[in-house]
Amino acid sequence: MIIFDKTRKEEPMKVLRILVLFSLPLVLAGCTYLVVAGTGAGAGVATYAYVKGELKVEYPYSYDAVWNATLAALRDCRIMVEEKARDALGGTIKAKRHTGTRVRVKVESKGPKLTVVKIRVGLFGNKDASFMIKEAIDKRLGAG
Repeated sequence: MIIFDKTRKEEPMKVLRILVLFSLPLVLAGCTYLVVAGTGAGAGVATYAYVKGELKVEYPYSYDAVWNATLAALRDCRIMVEEKARDALGGTIKAKRHTGTRVRVKVESKGPKLTVVKIRVGLFGNKDASFMIKEAIDKRLGAG
């Protein structure tokens, strides 16, 4: 039991701050899965985060290289590309798994050597399938 000295008003706030600080990871644990791999983009290593059903990956490669690797990775995974559209800044690939589950991949150029890929499998997301696609892209880029 915690007993507060009424003459010291900062103690209840200190305890509250400590409780919030220690409970924050528990609250956030179910919302976000985040991993940062390697030492950074300059080292040729991708960083990624899985948030709200979408896997976002930052690759230290050109937009064209990542676009081509993504299309090849989808073929490697036997995912049927139904539609693809792109311009100089980004593109979207709509595909379907053999189960009929829809796959959407967005590829966005963020600079000469930085490209972001966003992968969503199904309406609510499928972490395992998204990571499978990411690993196939990594392999095609020689990053995995």
